[in-house]
Amino acid sequence: MTINGTDITMIRGDTESLTITCEDEDGVLRPFEAGDRVTLTVAFRVGGEAVLKKTAETFLDGAAVFCIAHEDTNDLQAMAYRYDVQLTTKTGVVKTIIPPSEFRLEGDVTRE
Repeated sequence: MTINGTDITMIRGDTESLTITCEDEDGVLRPFEAGDRVTLTVAFRVGGEAVLKKTAETFLDGAAVFCIAHEDTNDLQAMAYRYDVQLTTKTGVVKTIIPPSEFRLEGDVTRE
């Protein structure tokens, strides 16, 4: 997996781990805490149907860790998708913390 800014590229069918942190408007790290929910959604296009959706409600040192399993992407087409990450705080505030960005799945040679 490679990350360039907010754009992500990974090989279709690989197992990967993605760690997400958050900063407030002043650039200060804002750790996720009990009661927060962080959602990663990947779709064909902005506003399109999700092809992959992961939610974190427990956190490691204030960060959300998303495990992307082989099965999550193995049957998806190799192409550029769109994704974003949304935070819903324990008080109900909803904020997109990573705006719609590219999530590119590269093809693979070995299929299992």
